[in-house]
Amino acid sequence: MNGKSACRIYLIRHGETANAGQVCFNGHFDVDLSERGKNQSRRFADALKDLPIRAVYCSDLKRTLLGARYIADHHGLTPVPYPELRELSFGTWEGLSVDEVNRKYPDQLHKRLKNIETFHVEGGESFPQLRARAIPKFEEIVSEHPEDCIAILCHGGVIRTFLAHVLGIPLKNMFRIHQPYAAVNIIQFYEGGDPVVELTGGSCDNIHPPNPLDKEMFIQ
Repeated sequence: MNGKSACRIYLIRHGETANAGQVCFNGHFDVDLSERGKNQSRRFADALKDLPIRAVYCSDLKRTLLGARYIADHHGLTPVPYPELRELSFGTWEGLSVDEVNRKYPDQLHKRLKNIETFHVEGGESFPQLRARAIPKFEEIVSEHPEDCIAILCHGGVIRTFLAHVLGIPLKNMFRIHQPYAAVNIIQFYEGGDPVVELTGGSCDNIHPPNPLDKEMFIQ
């Protein structure tokens, strides 16, 4: 049984990156958005403009900052960037394409795919390390907005980590959660109850305000 509605999070992945055509391991590499990515950012910002957004959070990388500013501008807010919300660090792979990694580090991609949960590149992070830095910040943000609608704009690996945490999914299964560029996810928290993931991997067309009937449906 769920209680009174609490924090509601619109959790959004940044738009397409400027190097998306090469399929790169961007991680902490501060790549810009492509023109398509900038248009995607404007679209999800427009879709949120009539909702009662009280705060906007993002990582401190420019591919999230731009979209966060678009959202915040509609609400007279300033986005709050946190380095804890950065993507998984890929260490020596930062900014490299899949082809470049295969040439420079033979067999490493195969090892990563066989052990996605704990594998980490030299100088980079594993997903448990990402979880250890990102989840405390996520929980802090939620606790600061017990009755608010907020937006968090960040990265695919971070979003999957948040969703896995909320849903109780092992990290090794996190890539079963689809997160394309500009993906929209909605998490509704409840006082004294479990959070509900209302949407994963959606688009700006799926953005909707809280439904007052949702609580009654969960109680039945």
